[in-house]
Amino acid sequence: MSAAAPEEAEGRVAERLAAWAAGLALADIPPAALHEAKRCILDVLGVICAGAAHPTAALVRELVPDHYGAGPASLLGTGLTSSVAGAAFANGVAAHAWDYDDVSIEAMVHASAAVFPAALAVAEARDLGGAELLTAFVAGVEAEYALGRAYTPALFFRGWWTTGLLGAIGAAVGAGRAMGLSGAVLAQAVGIAASQATGPYALVGTPIKPYACGRAAEAGINAAAHAAAGLVGPDDAFENRHGFTAMFGAGTFETGALAELGRRYVLEASRPTFKRYPVCAGGQGSIAAVRQLMAAHELDAARIARVRCEVTPAIGHYMRHRVPTSPAEAQFSLPYCVACALRFGDIRFEHLTAWAIGDPATLAELDKVEVVLSEALGEREAADEGCIEPAIATAWTDDGRELSAFVAAPPGTPLHPLADAELEAKFDACLAAQRAPVGDAQAARLRARIWNLERESSARALSRAAHAAD
Repeated sequence: MSAAAPEEAEGRVAERLAAWAAGLALADIPPAALHEAKRCILDVLGVICAGAAHPTAALVRELVPDHYGAGPASLLGTGLTSSVAGAAFANGVAAHAWDYDDVSIEAMVHASAAVFPAALAVAEARDLGGAELLTAFVAGVEAEYALGRAYTPALFFRGWWTTGLLGAIGAAVGAGRAMGLSGAVLAQAVGIAASQATGPYALVGTPIKPYACGRAAEAGINAAAHAAAGLVGPDDAFENRHGFTAMFGAGTFETGALAELGRRYVLEASRPTFKRYPVCAGGQGSIAAVRQLMAAHELDAARIARVRCEVTPAIGHYMRHRVPTSPAEAQFSLPYCVACALRFGDIRFEHLTAWAIGDPATLAELDKVEVVLSEALGEREAADEGCIEPAIATAWTDDGRELSAFVAAPPGTPLHPLADAELEAKFDACLAAQRAPVGDAQAARLRARIWNLERESSARALSRAAHAAD
């Protein structure tokens, strides 16, 4: 069934998600999906450690002791600990602070950034092993992916940030699975989480975007803990005429997405996008196209008089800032991203500071950039399975040449995936960028533990190894 109310399917949404997640065993997960889950964990753990140094994450962390107190769960990349809820919140903010975490194009959600902090906090508090953490993570992200597929693009185009809405539910499933909740209790957690979900699209390009990711992780923790204590959520949180589907999805719900839980793993079938650059996914294609054009014709920025970037209308929906006034806006400014590609051949953490975005030399490159929203490119993406967030860069040089480069799918997308070795290099760079940098040898040992996560005896020891000499 498609475009149907969720009650038309067999069982209510919360019950179906919970029953599947509670019954999931590590042995049920296909090897390819399991490997992709480890790639997600490697990536997001590194990104959290780097994100801990971000000003937004640092500000939030200052409030954690008074608001959340002490506890057994790590604030990754800092050497500090807090309560389960406090760690989930702080790590969720750090996971998304640089907008460097993975994203599912199919489900339109940043699942790892909300689910992993929640599942890890529970695993640390209970000192679970890696197998339990890995299973909980897969349960949470696949539940979130299923809802993302069921509701998008309706949520997105109605002005909701999907990770804020659906991340709380995915985090509740991941945390509840790590707690060992029964299907019946986990269903209550899903209902409670659905009642806490929020995220208007106005937060995109502001520090509240990563903050909302942290709140989603925390909401999932609270929903699972309160359900375990006996709090009862709405059984029909999705189906009620004033429920989740009616309010957020305008009554649209693709029921087939839930029917495929356990049969089709998004981790295996469509796979997440892993970002090469710490900006919105919509900027990755244009950066790649400009870099490709410059490399092919051996150009530097001084030789380029003007650049036009053609992207799909959907990318224009979220890459909406021309001249950024803050680092958060810069991550959603296609002209700024392209300006960095022109000037530096890259975009890195140091280009996303208050000083960097006002650098006159970079702004001079930004003035060269024109962005065109191409309906034809959007239609091509919809019709061609070989296109994911395509981009065309056209440059006019100082000697009168007109040169173009087309990127059908930027590096990191499922059609042009980053190799394991590339993810490892990104991980090492992230650990080197945290407040207390981790050396190469320690980073290599930590990577090996993540690749063998199902054999890891202690999630707590794994977290400690990310920020302290082991």
